[in-house]
Amino acid sequence: MKLIMRADDLGFSEGVNYGILKAVRDGIISSVGMMPNMEYASHGYELIKNFDIALGQHTNICAGKPLTDPKLIPSLVQENGEFCTSKEIRARKQDSINIKECEIEIEAQLQRFIEITGKKPDYFECHAVFSQNFFIALENVAHKHQLFFSNPILDKNWEKENGIFGLGFAKLDDKGLYDPKQYLQEHLEDIKNNPCSVVVFHPGYLDQYILTHSSYTFIRAMECDFLCSQWLKEWINDNHIEIVDFRNYK
Repeated sequence: MKLIMRADDLGFSEGVNYGILKAVRDGIISSVGMMPNMEYASHGYELIKNFDIALGQHTNICAGKPLTDPKLIPSLVQENGEFCTSKEIRARKQDSINIKECEIEIEAQLQRFIEITGKKPDYFECHAVFSQNFFIALENVAHKHQLFFSNPILDKNWEKENGIFGLGFAKLDDKGLYDPKQYLQEHLEDIKNNPCSVVVFHPGYLDQYILTHSSYTFIRAMECDFLCSQWLKEWINDNHIEIVDFRNYK
């Protein structure tokens, strides 16, 4: 039984970075996705760069400012030049994201990733926006640069082709929380039956930027605490689960 423990949103904010650091240093996280366009991307990388983990590009087109001139990517930005929010994009009746514009920004974020880390990402995926045009653009750029495009949960064909299966999204309560112990217990048979599973977390501490700009708030601190818990370490050991990362599959 193999399991990838993935943490998203490195660079989203200073508080998120420190929470991810703790989840990597004291917890079970094996793969971390960085948002290259965000102000604290370099800060986050410096915190976790010496740990033996896979570092991916968590490509972002719905938070903060693009790395591309907004005039070149009108389908992705608001009038103020910042990205359209994920809430706004989900509310659209049609997928109005322009694939070519998206590729321009994805390329810019890839170059920023390389500038920060000195290497290509170990895997290549996306943040928050479930747009088929966005996925097409991501896969096009990944193919062009021979990157390991990752799309579990949302693409069943991808899961079969790569032998990595997503556990699905947790159902959040009215406070935006869930019971992670129950979540893993409910998916134990899936983990046992899959050649490899991946579970996605968003560990982090809260700061004003996150409280203002993200719908994921208290869940970040809760997951950070859970990922470092003795219960999780014993559960993994008792069930003979091998923790791996995307470098085993790229």
